Amino acid sequence: PVYPWVIADYTSEKLDLTSPSTYRDLSKPVGALNPQRLEYFRERYTSMPPEDKECMIPPPFMYGTHYSTPGFVLYYLVR
Repeated sequence: PVYPWVIADYTSEKLDLTSPSTYRDLSKPVGALNPQRLEYFRERYTSMPPEDKECMIPPPFMYGTHYSTPGFVLYYLVR
């Protein structure tokens, strides 16, 4: 479903679809929705080793592949 990534209000009995506070801030990635999550991913990024093509070390990144649906599908198929 798409709505968990768009809806920010999980406590109301009824959603007011005309209220901007019902929706999450789509200008930010999911990892940056609150300061704690953003700090976690920034620390993770800075703690990664630098890119080394000879050793096949990828460049630092904020989010891994398992935030995407294909990652979950592949994990399920490999299981």
